[in-house]
Amino acid sequence: MTAADPALGLRERKKRATRKALADTALRMAAERGIDDVTVEAVTDAVGVSVRTFFNYFPCLEDAITRPIQEDAERIRRAVLNAPPAFTALQALREAIAQELAHIEEDHERWELQMAVLRTSPSLLSRFLAAQGADERALVAAVAERLGQDPESALRPRLVAHAAIAAVRASVEVWVASGRTRTFQSIYHEAFTALAAGLND
Repeated sequence: MTAADPALGLRERKKRATRKALADTALRMAAERGIDDVTVEAVTDAVGVSVRTFFNYFPCLEDAITRPIQEDAERIRRAVLNAPPAFTALQALREAIAQELAHIEEDHERWELQMAVLRTSPSLLSRFLAAQGADERALVAAVAERLGQDPESALRPRLVAHAAIAAVRASVEVWVASGRTRTFQSIYHEAFTALAAGLND
């Protein structure tokens, strides 16, 4: 939860707690059993809510496992547009995504489970990347808006956005595989530094 959460009303805090419980339970079950052996009914039984409640929060089981956060896209868009003018588009996107991943060290158990699930269920990867780095199309649109280019036809916004997503994925994989002997942020910034060496505005 963010620093702003205490200001939320009781109803909203309960909704967020239920959403988190469903997402955490679905992920844990997927890591233990494999995604094919997890059902919405099993998740809701474990949490103590109805199947209808589950679908109030998630359209499908896979989305619960990757836990998309609906506010990510707009936060990243604002961060990209508000980044210092001297920043390249890649630097702006790097800092915007870094803000979303600021608490990854504290949430390392979830990320380790996430990587375990992705290793056995690679079909979930695109959903996972969308959940952690916002929707790919939103990233492309944010970069295109910063560059003043068409998000549908311009190459550079797509190249920057997809490269950034690849850097995030690689950073998380290396961080988890190394047993967290290095901080995530050091790996993350190393990845983006390597990208910047060959990808500039």
